[in-house]
Amino acid sequence: MPESKSTKTTILPFQQPIFERLCAVARASLYVDRKSIEGLKLRSCFLLIGPSGSGKTFLASALASEMGVPFCPVSVSDWIVLGGTNRGSSTTWPSILSFIHQSKSAGGAIIFIDELDKCKDESNWNSFLRSEIFSLCDARMPFGIQDPEADCDNEESLEEAADFLRHRTMIIGGAAFQGIWDTRSAPAMGFNPTHAQHADPELPELVKVLPRELINRFSSSIFVLPQLSKDDYRIMVETMVPKIPDLWRKRFHDLGMAGLDRAVAHQKGARYLEEVLLSAIVEERIFLTSITPHVTAKNAHIEEAEGPEEDSIQIF
Repeated sequence: MPESKSTKTTILPFQQPIFERLCAVARASLYVDRKSIEGLKLRSCFLLIGPSGSGKTFLASALASEMGVPFCPVSVSDWIVLGGTNRGSSTTWPSILSFIHQSKSAGGAIIFIDELDKCKDESNWNSFLRSEIFSLCDARMPFGIQDPEADCDNEESLEEAADFLRHRTMIIGGAAFQGIWDTRSAPAMGFNPTHAQHADPELPELVKVLPRELINRFSSSIFVLPQLSKDDYRIMVETMVPKIPDLWRKRFHDLGMAGLDRAVAHQKGARYLEEVLLSAIVEERIFLTSITPHVTAKNAHIEEAEGPEEDSIQIF
């Protein structure tokens, strides 16, 4: 059984409540002997949704670190269905099987299916893709799959992998559902438009975007990262200031505080901190390049005779 160990990553204040709930569910999903429950499958597939940049992949990875189990991120955008191309037979599902084999010694695993909301159209590719995601969530092996690491009969190896998925794996589906958030974040009409806070999206709204047969693979208890308010962005900046090197700390704080309204209007999410850090470093580099070296008077004769010495230059 895996042992929980504290994550060393920084969980931002707006992420903390969701992270704590995820940890509670993960302990039930990963540390309970599911085989002892007869006749009923423990539902261990969950949806983690939130606006772009809110940190869904980051939280899923931090959760795996906290639980002490391996983490496998899989993106729908990069998913290649079995038999779709020659490359497809050696990528997504076989790589998942390899991850499962490597995770057995850890006693559990977390698989994160990112960009799940991109399964919404009715193309043939999406039909095959959804079928393979159904198999993953239902702990079934897709038809015709060959286990690239089978050290015994292929069917026996696949059954062992399915058993690990069924009893030792937590699956998290990540989705932005950006259209829902964009609608909710539209400013109110009037002379002083504001970005009002709205209630979290619920299952009926998600079903309008994704087929119910896909949504129903996941628990109806949805983990929702919120849209960020101006106060959320301010707290984010203040939380990270002590972690910024001294050289850039003040600039990071000042630039972060100056751009709060813009961050809210553009709904930048946690990526706002990355942009502020880059801006702080750029300003510091511009400042350095604007400095003119100054030669002290007492060493001027040395410069004239021999050229400037390195320790005769004082930079202010």
